[in-house]
Amino acid sequence: MKKYILFILVLVGCTKDFKQINTDPGKVSYVAPGEQLTAAAYFLDGGRETGYPNLFLFQPMAQYLNGTTGMGYGTRYIWNDFYNTLMWDIFYSKSIKQLSDLIEKNKADSMQANYIAAARVLKVYVFSLLTDAYGDVPYSQAGMAYYNKVYTPQYDRQPDIYNDFFLQLDTAFHQFDAAKAPVLNDIVYDGVLVKWKRLAASLRLRLGMRLTEIDAVRAKAEVQAAIEEGVMESADDNFRMIHEDYAYPDLRGNGIAQALQEEQAYRHTAGCATFVNYLKAENDPRLGRFFVNRDAAGNDITAITHYLPIQPGMYWWDDETDFIGANGQVIPYANKYCTISTPFYQYQSPYLHLGYAEVEFLLSEAAARGWAGDANMHYQQGIRAAMAQIGMYPGMPAIPSNVVQDFIAAHVLTDKAIEEINMQKWVALFPNGFEAYANQRRIGFPALLPIEDVDGDSQTHGVLPKRLLYPATEALNNPVHYQEALDRLGGTDDWLKKVWWNK
Repeated sequence: MKKYILFILVLVGCTKDFKQINTDPGKVSYVAPGEQLTAAAYFLDGGRETGYPNLFLFQPMAQYLNGTTGMGYGTRYIWNDFYNTLMWDIFYSKSIKQLSDLIEKNKADSMQANYIAAARVLKVYVFSLLTDAYGDVPYSQAGMAYYNKVYTPQYDRQPDIYNDFFLQLDTAFHQFDAAKAPVLNDIVYDGVLVKWKRLAASLRLRLGMRLTEIDAVRAKAEVQAAIEEGVMESADDNFRMIHEDYAYPDLRGNGIAQALQEEQAYRHTAGCATFVNYLKAENDPRLGRFFVNRDAAGNDITAITHYLPIQPGMYWWDDETDFIGANGQVIPYANKYCTISTPFYQYQSPYLHLGYAEVEFLLSEAAARGWAGDANMHYQQGIRAAMAQIGMYPGMPAIPSNVVQDFIAAHVLTDKAIEEINMQKWVALFPNGFEAYANQRRIGFPALLPIEDVDGDSQTHGVLPKRLLYPATEALNNPVHYQEALDRLGGTDDWLKKVWWNK
């Protein structure tokens, strides 16, 4: 299986000339739909380049982590076109191209309905990452150059994109059919159609909840429709990618882990004060599983430093004051901050795109808004699922059941339910910076701490960017439609302009 997956990734990922591969079918050998589905999924989180935007932009902006040079762009809000462009380039040229081609090649064959439905779901997921990051993006004409001869696709408006998301997810949900050809070589759900259907409904739930502050009526309708279809019921339904012990540049290795292992960046990837202090305040047993303090020799010194966090905006070297322990122990400044724990930078660590714990928190918020269900029941079930969820990481110590139960008993919703739900959801999402950054912009939780811009580098004067800037290459490759998108932003590519749903 390992050699088979490597063959797929080489076959579909070796060509860099997007226009050529879409205009000359003779350049590429036939690729079976299962192979295309596998490749599209792997490109979502496998490989260091995919890990960069999550680790260097979105996680610092969600105030999970900061401290290293690469994280400076996300924690101080400094524009860098390389990191800013990576998800655009990879998702369009790899995942979306494969999924669009899969659908077009097989849409006339009714027996391939399950492949097409799975591709629809993944395509909505990938595009949701793009539009939630950039706003208006090429959508309806994207990935279709070979079929419709449009090489400069229009930028669709985000409301129109979301409208089609819900249509595509509903269509996919009803398209899955056990009487049709099975989904072979499926690295997401191993061909289990009911899990694909639950993913479609759960993604509809997530995206429906995204609209709460811009269109509560539509949000309620989509959320209720998702619940009726049937969302994830347990961690067995999680949309997660399993990785293998492969270093860069092998895409089978976890992309975040490969980025963290680059020049041993994990040694100074520190826990942000916003995140660490919340975990401390809640007496959360995950604190010691997410972070650790080690000295230069690798010895655990957490008992001395007590998970000292770094302030958002700071690099690990900005404060050269050594840490003095309660008994006079001197910890050099280079080792004083708590850093990300070992399980997160193992190449074989899985990556969770959308999980059962998140679904329970979404259901809890829906119930808190009076739409359906018992808010506190879903809230506590979300916490329970999130505590168990960390067991998927290799070498991660399990949280004792009595500790989990005590924590749950201490967490009952109050009149601040929306905040409480989304704070626990924030913890559960770690290290998914994409979704944490999106949810923070939607609902305002966590309340972010002001950044410490020691060198005056911030290009937004410390204001959280509301979107990513478009890749600079778009001005050359797609000038007309690029300018149309800028005109809708007020004439310039402004990363302080909110995306549509971020009211």
